[in-house]
Amino acid sequence: MEEMIIKISENVLEELKKVHKPPYPLYYKNVFVSLVRKEGIFEELNPKLLCVEPDINEALLTKTVKTIKEVNNVSKEIKQDSETLIEEVAPLQIDEIKEAIMQFSAGLLQKINRLEETVHSLEVELDKAYKELLIDPLTKVYNRKALNNDLNEILEKGKDKNLDLVIAIVDLDLFKEINDKYGHLVGDFVLIKIANIIRKMIRKENKIYRYGGDEFIIVFNRMTLAQVKPIIQRIVHKIESTLLKYKDDLIKVTVSVGLTQHKQGDTFDEIIKRADHALYQAKVKRNGYEVKE
Repeated sequence: MEEMIIKISENVLEELKKVHKPPYPLYYKNVFVSLVRKEGIFEELNPKLLCVEPDINEALLTKTVKTIKEVNNVSKEIKQDSETLIEEVAPLQIDEIKEAIMQFSAGLLQKINRLEETVHSLEVELDKAYKELLIDPLTKVYNRKALNNDLNEILEKGKDKNLDLVIAIVDLDLFKEINDKYGHLVGDFVLIKIANIIRKMIRKENKIYRYGGDEFIIVFNRMTLAQVKPIIQRIVHKIESTLLKYKDDLIKVTVSVGLTQHKQGDTFDEIIKRADHALYQAKVKRNGYEVKE
């Protein structure tokens, strides 16, 4: 593993030289992470090297959310008990005792109110953190984990019936040549631009996910194959006709797309495999799409 890291480090410096970037930590980190992902060892490295890309422990996050809910419930119970105590003490004639208890209860309620404000603020931050778990850090579209969650939830409804659901796998043509010619920083720039083009050309209720490397998956929920085909054709044409400008370079990119529609009882792996088979056929010609029934 150490030898591979040394080799990757040497490649990082070469990539930075290609684009005339100094090996500052920010530039170095971006290229290093990109190359580590390409080698397929990111998941193995990340727990050890948190400086590469700090990960949020989902189990800890879930446990924290549960704890917050419990604190919220307890504070509500205390608040209700305090209000009840005030009501019960009010009719008593022992003024000093009544005053002391009412002051104590009032102070307790103030503390609980402050606690509730803190809990609410923490809930907002945790919600933001959880959403970040589902976003690809480079392209800012949804990641593979989000795809697993969303698609499995949809497929659960299609065990006993066909769904209006179409899966599209989008793959950049000759992306390795772009990386080899311009460097990985430019490759990352291209991925970001392509993701933005696709995102703008699909409806908000449909989602785009970065599946890995230069592959994206679009989930067209509640849409038929007949409805999706013209959208994919427009996406392919738009990308083909767009020259991506990076400094003095104009980069032409095309994509190939594999399409498939849902069949009753489809599992995650089955529907993705069909779309991947269609993509394989599309890659033969490039700059177009194919369908696997």
